[in-house]
Amino acid sequence: MKRAFIFFIVVLIFSGCRTSVDQSELKLPPDSLFNFIIISDHGRNGYFNQKVIADMMTDVADSCSIRFIVTGGDNFQISGVQSVQDPLWLSSFEHVYTHPSLHVEWYPAFGNHDHGGNIQAQLDYSGISRRWKMPANYYTLVKSRNDVKIRLLILDTYSMITGFNGSNSKYSLEEAQKQVTWVDSILAISKEDWVVVVGHHPVFSAHPTRHNTKELVEYLNPLLNKHNVDFYVGAHDHIYQHLRDPKSDIDYFVNTAASSVRPAASNEMTVFTASSPGFSICSASKTSLSISFINIEGKAIYQYTRYKK
Repeated sequence: MKRAFIFFIVVLIFSGCRTSVDQSELKLPPDSLFNFIIISDHGRNGYFNQKVIADMMTDVADSCSIRFIVTGGDNFQISGVQSVQDPLWLSSFEHVYTHPSLHVEWYPAFGNHDHGGNIQAQLDYSGISRRWKMPANYYTLVKSRNDVKIRLLILDTYSMITGFNGSNSKYSLEEAQKQVTWVDSILAISKEDWVVVVGHHPVFSAHPTRHNTKELVEYLNPLLNKHNVDFYVGAHDHIYQHLRDPKSDIDYFVNTAASSVRPAASNEMTVFTASSPGFSICSASKTSLSISFINIEGKAIYQYTRYKK
């Protein structure tokens, strides 16, 4: 994969798509060939702003031709689901994200709260729902339109972290190593225009109590750098963050919660931070990859665009 050079701008006005919110508040890059949403930490039975954010996602998806949705995990708080008949499928998913514009393919990741339940049930729901696409605990997919291709790796960071640190006997060191080896093998063959890795836990974070995820820094991050990944998008902290490591060309993001949030935090790696319920939109073209942070009011509070050389 070719290296990219970077450019960022904090904006409240973008160029691009139509929206029913306010033309001055949400516009995306005009050369984007496809847009997709990333949400995380959202499964709250419709409460704690979940339904409000779902309605805002509807406005955005309907006006910007959202092609698919990726989740950063914690799809069901507080303890996941127990079966494919669990009532939480209705109260936290089907009865919340109801608009036809949100009936696109959803590609979920597991979060720590999901692991509190029966994770097999979330995999099995792929055989029931036409939009829920979760083939394995971690997996990869390639999306393309015209001549633009983007590869996504959806990781299970909870089992990776606990496998390495031994804090949960359900997940072994061997399983953690297997996932890391798999990441290396997939990235090694990636020839797409852009590579985005999504995992529930951030690699780096300025959150005052959660900090960097040391297991990801030690075992995963070297592979991200080795293979010149473009974006790593985490979640878990319930705030927006964009961070840069001076030793790396990767852009590290923390997606906010699509429900309840925490106070913003920053450190020496912080490029941007904010506290608001919301979600993110990624937009891809042959020469640029953008991420836009959308807050609870439907305003684009930050955009970063990465350009190919």
